[in-house]
Amino acid sequence: MRPYRQLVLLLFCWLLSTQGVGASTEQRVPLATVAREAHLEYSWLAATRAVQLSGPGIVLVVRPGDNLYDVDDRVETTADTPTYTSNDIYISRTLATHIIQLARQAYQTVSAQEAKAANEVIEEQQQANSVALHGTIVLNVTPLKGAEAVLVTGTAPPMAPVLITLLATLSSDLPNVVLNRHTLTAGPDGNFQAIVPIAPDYMRDSYIHVLATSSPGVVSASTQLLVQAPNPGANVPVEAWPGGIW
Repeated sequence: MRPYRQLVLLLFCWLLSTQGVGASTEQRVPLATVAREAHLEYSWLAATRAVQLSGPGIVLVVRPGDNLYDVDDRVETTADTPTYTSNDIYISRTLATHIIQLARQAYQTVSAQEAKAANEVIEEQQQANSVALHGTIVLNVTPLKGAEAVLVTGTAPPMAPVLITLLATLSSDLPNVVLNRHTLTAGPDGNFQAIVPIAPDYMRDSYIHVLATSSPGVVSASTQLLVQAPNPGANVPVEAWPGGIW
């Protein structure tokens, strides 16, 4: 009977140990699941038989059978040794929660840094735009031969924005009429040029006023000219027939 008792005792101990292992396994989490919950990229490092979890601002390396694991450029430790099971590394729920928290903290840090960098760029642009320009616009306007338009040339402070506005005086009894507005930017040497249509003012001998303005601190300029035929003095045979009838 004694050998039988020893056999029963051995079976009882084996059952207890099996239940303990099962309970321990149930408390462990595969790293693939942790990666999904933490929104991290999961990849095997074949050379070191380890798993790397990476994401914005964080890289972790976990090795089976090693209580030490890498978090960026530092080393941390876990009480429960990671184990290799079913083609994955299993870790404790405590370590899994810690990894998820690390990933969230890293994401928040990266987001804050990106927002700060974006704000700095905006501030630099605002400061550049707020730099006061000083100088005077010099304006030259001539009718563009063969077109109902004017050629506008001149100089302004380098890279200054320039607004060309055309106004028509059609009658002493009528207010001036806005014909066109054209925006441009002076070059690095301060020169600018544009062709601006005069439509719809085709009435001969009416006045067109050309006004060039820029940002505060830049003195504006203006001039005026009479509307003439697009091709003055041209001798066109069709116009030589008496009364225009042939």
